[in-house]
Amino acid sequence: MSSLVELQARTPAGAALVGSAESLAEGLSRTAAEHDSRGTYPLENVGRLKEAGYFIAPIPIQFGGQDVDSVYDVLVASSRLARGDASTTLGLNMHLQVVMSMVQRWRIACQRGDARRAAAFGRSLVRIVEEDVVIAAAVSEPNQSLTRPAAQATRDAQGWLLNGRKIFCTMSPAATILLVSATYADSGGNLLYGYVEVSADAPGVTIHDDWDALGMRASGSNSVTFHDVHLPDSAVRGGFPVGDAAGYMQRNLANGLFHASASVGIAEAAHTTAIQRLTGHVLPPEHMLIADNAIDLSAMRATFGRAAELIDAFHEAHLTSDAPPYGWTSIFAEVQAAKTFVGSAAQRIVARALTLSGGAGYMRSHPLSRAYRDITASAFMQPLGAIRASNFLGQASLGLEPSLS
Repeated sequence: MSSLVELQARTPAGAALVGSAESLAEGLSRTAAEHDSRGTYPLENVGRLKEAGYFIAPIPIQFGGQDVDSVYDVLVASSRLARGDASTTLGLNMHLQVVMSMVQRWRIACQRGDARRAAAFGRSLVRIVEEDVVIAAAVSEPNQSLTRPAAQATRDAQGWLLNGRKIFCTMSPAATILLVSATYADSGGNLLYGYVEVSADAPGVTIHDDWDALGMRASGSNSVTFHDVHLPDSAVRGGFPVGDAAGYMQRNLANGLFHASASVGIAEAAHTTAIQRLTGHVLPPEHMLIADNAIDLSAMRATFGRAAELIDAFHEAHLTSDAPPYGWTSIFAEVQAAKTFVGSAAQRIVARALTLSGGAGYMRSHPLSRAYRDITASAFMQPLGAIRASNFLGQASLGLEPSLS
């Protein structure tokens, strides 16, 4: 694939991560078909990523990380990694988006002179490094209301009890920490949406071995139940009012692009596979399919890259002061537009690549078969799935109060 048209990292630290991702992708691709066929989770991939320092890449050097604090650079690296194994990349991205959010909050605290908060975030980042923390997001629920988690944290004599059920908890077989979304009542009785860190092996936590899906079969996106999980008093705090779209957008601003990065990698790899299959005389209709893919690839990269650049610029612009509500809505809309377009373009690219394979790609063990099944997940990944994204973007474009229902 020509480096002249690929997205490139903008910083030296980011370039190093992209190089690492390219090397890792080659190794991950060798076992991807086997894990896809069996529906098994590739724990060995997690070991490789740890050895490469990938889980701690966004963390500042002073805390033991690699200082890749640009969302753009991390996303470009993730798209490279997804060329080899999209399932592994999807889980890694869930971890990275949490870590990058923590890094950004640490940067804000430092810039605003809040030494207490800066020190607290610094300790959390050091812990991730020193304890080999792997974070899986336990957020999705059946019949989900995005801003009203069904999982509940309720007060007891010692602190809190957490109860609920989550689905699509990607990378859960390797997780040491589950970041759980839950509804709880503050001291005034107000219902809030909060995030709770729960040890994956805590009593009352059950990670079910029940992931058997059409695509992303090696992502370990199991369901998880929480039954009377005891949490200390300090475990539940902060949050935003349930039903508050603004609070949700602020805490999930860049997350849609992490899903989109996997779609970019899947599409790029599928196009390369199709081109490599074409030898000798290429028919005019095949030229047209290749040209259509080249157009979609160019537009997809441009849209994806622009949205990532906007996130970095937004973060830099609001280190010392908060963005107004309309600013959050505008940038969230740009991310959702990019995620939706990238997903649909990637599906078109993979479908054409499958046609160009001449039937070889229809075999389940073929990389294009896996790509065709994996890319279907892009339409319903939150935030936001394609249907919710369309509703939100229509409202935002009309200047209406945004809704995430």
